[in-house]
Parts: sequence; structure tokens; C-alpha cells
Amino acid sequence: MRLACVAPGTVAWRLGGVGALVGGEPLPTVSIVEPLEALTRATAGYEQRLAGVGADQWDQPSVCIGWTVKDVADHVLGGNRFATALAGGASTDDALTQALTASFDGDAIARFVETAGSQLDAFKRPGALDAIVHHPAGDINGRTFLYYRVGDLLLHGWDLARSTGGDDQLDDDLVPDVWREYQPLLPAAIETGAFGKGPTGDVPDDAPLALRLLDVTGRRP
Repeated sequence: MRLACVAPGTVAWRLGGVGALVGGEPLPTVSIVEPLEALTRATAGYEQRLAGVGADQWDQPSVCIGWTVKDVADHVLGGNRFATALAGGASTDDALTQALTASFDGDAIARFVETAGSQLDAFKRPGALDAIVHHPAGDINGRTFLYYRVGDLLLHGWDLARSTGGDDQLDDDLVPDVWREYQPLLPAAIETGAFGKGPTGDVPDDAPLALRLLDVTGRRP
């Protein structure tokens, strides 16, 4: 199964701009994991999948349509740079320029660790989670943007794992917040094909939320 692998919070996301339900019940409004800890955990999980890529696997096709495994890694690397700049107050265009002009060569893990650290530092700044961010999807607060990044790391970590035979288990404690923050974006994402074919319609509302998240973003476990 090949899919389109663009997700909210990423360099390639270009959608304009509820309570989410699980089995008909509202999701809790209090996060299971605090935002900065969620980003830390998602970062560690993605790094683990990245470290599992074999030396001979970077150029092989990924589950993402038209992308190699290295392309997936570069996409996340660029997303880290984009988020660091945007959370720091840059405009969308300036953040995109900073994301794309830096090098994507060298040790993929070392570059990820460096940019992920900068991303976390940007969100740790006093007031960063409440500040308004000028995201391509519209103006949002830093907390919502952080969860876009958590979702990007979770889902692209899954893409890497599925592409290389690694551990594709999502962190169930992080999924509810990602699901909630994605809800306003899903109609446009599905309509434009940002999530490939989108949901199958076969996953019931009472299915595990991780499975529903994968399905709605076009991923087929």
C-alpha cells in the first residue's frame, strides 16, 4: 500500500484553512501527556525508527508515494527546521526558506537530533505555547502547532517503520491530542488528497484511536 505522506505541521502542508469523538464520546480536554513532554516522547520515538534504517535502505521506496526512505527523513528534517523558525516568530515564507536552504546531506540521525533539539527549545520559550503562529493552515496558537509536530513525528515514524521492517506501534498516550488537533484540518486534507485516499470507511468508531488516526490519514496497517 503506497500513500501520500503530507501531514499538518510539515513543510509541504499548504491547506487553507469540534470536539473530536471517540465511539460517540467527547475526547478529554486534559492531555494525558503535557505538551513539551509529548514532543519529547514523539521525538525519541521517531529517532528510534530513524536509527533502525539500514545503510542499504535509504534509497529504497517508502510507503509514501514517490518518496524514498531518505525522502521521508528529509521531509521530517525540513519540518523540524520550519517549526523552529515559525515558532520563533518567522513568517511562513521565511520559515520555509530556512527549512529548505540548509543542507540535507550528512548523517541523517545527527541532523535530526540537532534540529529536533532546536525545535524543542523553540517551543520551550516562555509564552511560546500561547503565542499566535502564522501557519499555512491559518493562525493558530503554539500549543496546537506543537501537536501538529507530534503528529508528524508519530505518523512519519510509522512510515519509516513500515518501509524498513521496524516497530510501527504508535504511542497510545500521544494519539488523543493529535487526533483532536487534526479534526479541523481533516476535511480539507481529505478533499485535496493530502492524506492519499483518506479513510477507508471500514474502521468503526469504537476501534482503537491509533488505528483510526492511521486510517484517516490514508495509512493502512
